[in-house]
Amino acid sequence: MKQTLFRTLARPLLAFTLLTLGVAQTPGSAQEQARERERFFYFLEGDLMGGYSKIQGREGLFAASGRWLASPVVRLWDRFHWINLYTGSYDRQSQVVAQEEGGRQSEETLTHSYSSAFRWQFAEGWTARPHFFSDWAFVKETDDEDLGDGLYDYRDLGGGLELARALSETETSRSEVRTGLRVFEREYENYVSLVSLFDPNGSPETREKDFIGYKWNAGLQSDRKDGWSAGAEYIFLYKDFTDKRTIDANGIRSGSETREDFVHYLNFNASHPLSSELRFRLDVLLSANDSNLDFYDTRNTASLADDTFVPDYFDYLSATIGPSIGWRREISKERFAEMIFGYSYTILRYTDRKAQNAAGVYGTSDEEDDKHVLSARVSWPVTANLSWIGSFSYTMADSNQKFEDFYLYNYDSWTALSGLSFRY
Repeated sequence: MKQTLFRTLARPLLAFTLLTLGVAQTPGSAQEQARERERFFYFLEGDLMGGYSKIQGREGLFAASGRWLASPVVRLWDRFHWINLYTGSYDRQSQVVAQEEGGRQSEETLTHSYSSAFRWQFAEGWTARPHFFSDWAFVKETDDEDLGDGLYDYRDLGGGLELARALSETETSRSEVRTGLRVFEREYENYVSLVSLFDPNGSPETREKDFIGYKWNAGLQSDRKDGWSAGAEYIFLYKDFTDKRTIDANGIRSGSETREDFVHYLNFNASHPLSSELRFRLDVLLSANDSNLDFYDTRNTASLADDTFVPDYFDYLSATIGPSIGWRREISKERFAEMIFGYSYTILRYTDRKAQNAAGVYGTSDEEDDKHVLSARVSWPVTANLSWIGSFSYTMADSNQKFEDFYLYNYDSWTALSGLSFRY
């Protein structure tokens, strides 16, 4: 497993490194170097922080957090760019990672994302962006587990095409509409269904979380140089599960019908300056899922008397609203101090999933989950490219789902971090 993980990560990383080194070779003369800078440029960013985190009623954890980004860009010819992007993140803290059934307490998470895209301005105001991407997410839940062996680790691999049309563009403002389609495969390498593990005759339902995703988006964004901006985007995601079979009210799995999910997202954002240094921003996310998968709960007992059939178990409606206020002041030339204070509230309502009491008995009320998050982040410049940063977040989750033997629904958690950030 570890050798497979190493190869999986090493190959794209090696290719990315060779690409960066190859296109970054600069000729000797000053004129040639100036031309090369126009042809090739790159962005490097990263944060590294340490601190402490705790979930109420559980042991705290000395925390570490990192974010990084590298993006070499090559202008192959006029109006045609090759954009390569690698981003990553690492978090070691007491955290609750959202899964379909509920939140899972985790100690470490690691993500990698690679993408390669061509940006082609093929006509006045029109831009096309074909792209390919691969993402990895690793979740470590317990001390005796290694990164790369987690049950909820997954890998995405896919590609797509995005089109953008500039509606207006001046020195002080820009507005554009965009639409795109991407297709990807998600694979949970370590997740194997319990049915296949305990069925001596084998089972067609083995990779029950793997799916092919088809994602379409359409949006509008308008930005002004004075700080005003607004945008809206609709996203439709169709998940075609490869192995997961549907189940009927008698607990019988279908021999051919597989799970299908239809997920809708609607995002809004707006910001405007309150003064020369203060800016208000509001983000709103609405989402809904319609799945053909029901749930037959055997309650982990041999008796059929306590079995419960829950129709439309994965159908939900959700809304998140997130206002924030940001402050930014120039301390010296091209050095800025920043503070951001934010709050978000998420309401999640399952349309047919019934809440359970602490003993696991289903009630008559649909499950309702609420989450509040308070956050603050401070940044102070040390040099032109280096800044000190500090952050704090407090999460309060509340639900009428009280059965928490396997998942967390009701908890308070907080994390405090401090470290350095670089931009180049």
